[in-house]
Amino acid sequence: MNPQPFQEFFHNKRVAVLGFAREGQSTFRAIRKALPEFPLVVCDRQVPGREAFPEREKDQQTKWYFGEHYLEGIQDADIIIKSPGIPFRVIENEELRDRVVSQTGLFLQLFRHQVVGITGTKGKSTTSSLLFHILRTAGRSALLAGNIGIPPLDLIDEMTEETVVVFEMSSHQLEHLRVSPHIAILLNIFEEHLDHYASYRDYQMAKMNIVRWQQTGDIFIYNPFNELISGLVEELEIASDFYLLGNAPGSRNLIFCDKGSLVLSLAGRESRIRDICRVRKLPGNHNLLNISAASAAAYLLKVAPLQITRAVASFDGLPHRLEFVGFYRGISFYNDSISTIPESTIEALKTFPRTSTLLLGGFDRGVNYSSLIAFLAESKVQNLIFIGKAGRRMYEEGRDLPGIKGKNCFFPETFEQAVEMAMNNTPAAGICMLSPAAASYDSFRNFEHRGDTFKELVRKVESSSK
Repeated sequence: MNPQPFQEFFHNKRVAVLGFAREGQSTFRAIRKALPEFPLVVCDRQVPGREAFPEREKDQQTKWYFGEHYLEGIQDADIIIKSPGIPFRVIENEELRDRVVSQTGLFLQLFRHQVVGITGTKGKSTTSSLLFHILRTAGRSALLAGNIGIPPLDLIDEMTEETVVVFEMSSHQLEHLRVSPHIAILLNIFEEHLDHYASYRDYQMAKMNIVRWQQTGDIFIYNPFNELISGLVEELEIASDFYLLGNAPGSRNLIFCDKGSLVLSLAGRESRIRDICRVRKLPGNHNLLNISAASAAAYLLKVAPLQITRAVASFDGLPHRLEFVGFYRGISFYNDSISTIPESTIEALKTFPRTSTLLLGGFDRGVNYSSLIAFLAESKVQNLIFIGKAGRRMYEEGRDLPGIKGKNCFFPETFEQAVEMAMNNTPAAGICMLSPAAASYDSFRNFEHRGDTFKELVRKVESSSK
C-alpha cells in the first residue's frame, strides 16, 4: 500500500472513526496499514467483543470511546469518518457536522481520478457489474466496490495507478459527499427511500452529489429523458463534460442504439460499437440504457469496440432482475424481486407483455402507485396476486377501473399461498412473474431474501406435484 495519499490527507489532522461495525473496522484497518503510528480515535455506542476485533488490545496509538458517552471522542476531531449505520442527527453540533466524511468520501478524496461512480434508483448494480465485466474481459485492471457489498478501502491493497474502480453508489453513500468521481453515471431518479429522507427533494439532491462536485475535464454520463435529472442538471452548476444517453436533439455528445449498433456521436465525430444491442442477453429496453452507459464508459476508458461487444454478449445479468427461474407445468417463472418501485415493474411488463400472472405488493412506504395501476388496467395480465399492505393499497386504488374489474384478483395471507395461487391459476404456456413494486421488509430481510424464497417455493410446489 502506498501511504502517501493518507499522509497528505491526514497531515496535522486529528481523526476520529465514528461507528465500529463492518465499515468502521474496514476504515480503521486501512488507515493502520498506511499509517501504523498515526494517532486515532474510535467511537461507537456498542462495545465490540475483544475476540471480534483483537487489534484493540494491541493498538497503543488509538483512544477508544465506547458506550453511552461515545460521542465525547469526536469533540476535538478535525476529520470524522462516519459509518452509514450512525444517523447524522446524533451529531448536534453544526461545526462538527461540517467535519464529517464517509468512507466513500475518504476513498474519493484519495482516489477519485481512478473511479467510475454509478448510481440511479434502478439499474446501478447491473450497470456496475457489466462495466466491471467489460473491463476485466478486456484485460484491464479493475475492481468492483461500494453498494454492491465491498467497502472500497478493503480494496486498496489490490490497486495500482492503472486500476479502474467501478463504484456502485447508493443515495446513502452519496448523501453527504463534497467530492465526486472522475466519471459519473446517473441512470434515473424515481420515488424511493421516502422512509429515510425528509423529502423527495433530499433524495434527489443526494443522488446529484455523484456529479455536483465534478471538475473541468471530468465526465458525466446521464439519461436526459428522465425529467427530474434534466431539471436538476439545469439547476446546478456542473463543470464536467456531458454525455447523453439517447438521441437527444441539439446535444454535443450522444450515445444511442441504431440498427443493433451503439452509436457514439462525440463532438460531431461518430463511432459505432457494432451489433452490441443485438447480441445482448439482458432483456428489455431499460437494459439498453444500462448497456449503453456501461459501454460508453468503457469506450471513454479506451476499451476497443470489439472487446466491448464480446463482453456484453457474454454477460448473463444478476439474480433477481428478470431472472428466469424455470419452466414448470408449462409455465415460465421469472423472479424480478429487485423491482421495488412502480416504474421498474412497468418496465418488466413491457419486457414480457404476455405475462399472465403478476405477484406484487409488500411493505408500504407510501409510494405513488397511480401510474402502475393505470398500466395494469391496460395490460394483458389476467391474474393479480396482491401481497401485504402495499398490495392491498394498489387494489383499493384500482378496484373501480374497468381494466382491473375484469381481472382475477387474489389476496393471499402468506407468500407461500401467493406462489400456490400463481401455480394454480397461470395457464399453460403463460408467464408468471414476481415484480412487486414494493419493498420487502414486511416479511423478508431484503429483496434478495424475497427472490430466493420465491425461487425455492416455485420449485417446492412443482416437486410436490410429481
